[in-house]
Amino acid sequence: MTSIQKLKSNFSLVQDLIDTEAKKSAATVWGRTSEFWEGIFSERSNFPSMVDFLAFRRGDFGYGMADERQGELAREEEHARRTSEIFRQTVDPRRIGELDESSLGAPFVFENFGALRSAAFWTNATTAIRIRDLVQRHHASPANTLSVLEIGAGWGCVSDLLHQLLEIGSYTIIDLPENLFLSTNYVAATRDVRLVPLRITGPKIQSIAPGSLAFGLPGCLPVIDHKYDVIINSFSLQEMDLATVKGYFSWIADILAPGGIFLSFNSHGKAGVLKPSDYPLSGFRIRELGMFRVYPSGLLNTIPYEMVLSAAPDDAGCDENTLDVLGCLMQFGLGDDLKDICASFVAGDIDKDTQSALNDLGGFFSSSRSDRAKALTKRAEQMLPAITSYLRAMDAFAAGEMAAAKIAFSEALRLRLSGFAKLRACAHMAIIDRRKELALWDEDFHALFAYPELKRILEASDGGPFKLQFEKIVSVNLRS
Repeated sequence: MTSIQKLKSNFSLVQDLIDTEAKKSAATVWGRTSEFWEGIFSERSNFPSMVDFLAFRRGDFGYGMADERQGELAREEEHARRTSEIFRQTVDPRRIGELDESSLGAPFVFENFGALRSAAFWTNATTAIRIRDLVQRHHASPANTLSVLEIGAGWGCVSDLLHQLLEIGSYTIIDLPENLFLSTNYVAATRDVRLVPLRITGPKIQSIAPGSLAFGLPGCLPVIDHKYDVIINSFSLQEMDLATVKGYFSWIADILAPGGIFLSFNSHGKAGVLKPSDYPLSGFRIRELGMFRVYPSGLLNTIPYEMVLSAAPDDAGCDENTLDVLGCLMQFGLGDDLKDICASFVAGDIDKDTQSALNDLGGFFSSSRSDRAKALTKRAEQMLPAITSYLRAMDAFAAGEMAAAKIAFSEALRLRLSGFAKLRACAHMAIIDRRKELALWDEDFHALFAYPELKRILEASDGGPFKLQFEKIVSVNLRS
């Protein structure tokens, strides 16, 4: 970790850029603060002093970025246990333990699965390890020294971890002022890097030297002409206005290096992006698509999907209707059940009958129950039986038709529904039977501990939260 004197110097450099550039950046299409983030910033503390920064992870500076405080030590420990239980389902805990966590910020650390780490570390390490695996699989030269850009780096944990996992040449962070201040100072203090401020005005930046941590506000994008091997966005494009999202995609298409990849872990329905095809994918090729994690961090959370994109200037884009259906189905926890279909979609070789079934199911995402009923066709039942039974069950449950819902959920489970969708089906069945336990859940995952909200729902036999979530997911109205 860096010295106090070096930390002070870094603070001054980052603060100077923010003080002189923030207003100009906010006036650009990229630099707008969305309503979502305006709410977050208004509820938390921002711009810690240097003294506060040394223990910033014990305050509320990380609120909104997977590092929310729990109020007391016992609750912090339980939160860490729950988080590790969720994310061990996605990543082997031994891989988490191989990564180091800095003591900077005074994190609350507890031992789980042999690793003394914080809850936020489990969350961010799962993301960083996934990025590493996708780079290894899809980048043209993954063993080479890489130039990496992260748009929206939070407080900097993933950035720090990627320096442990990849051969990093230079790293660039672009973010809003309140978050850029945290992430840049955090990574600069934990890594031996040279800070390079990126200003809004000035000559084009043709290259960023190895060993550098470049940092800038979104308004500096037009001056960056450096080509990046890996570009990352985790969960913040989904929180931006649509015009901002379109501005970023257009810029990324220009600065992605040959053989490079753009990794987007985002969903829809949170801000400007209302459905998956709102992401402007013309000029990109989808290399991989799927549910980002086996289980989300919260039972009723929006579920991000991962898209691995490469530049394809002459590509008109993907089949948007199919992308919409797949992304919306993932909101119901259908991850493992869609893997083969997603692989075929990316390869462009979905068989005719499966494609027709997906086209039918697009009509399920409608506020009209009659439209949803029409979407559950015989063709969809034949080609996607577990998925169709699951959708029919949730529709009946939302309408209060519990006998029909139970039959359909039972059929979906018999047809080997898997992953988070299976957990949701078991939870719905428990509510129908007024059980406080998940009688049908037989996986190595302590779901009632991991999701305390699920425990409360079962204790109250309250299907209301699931019904509200269902209505929100289907209200995208794909066929309108």
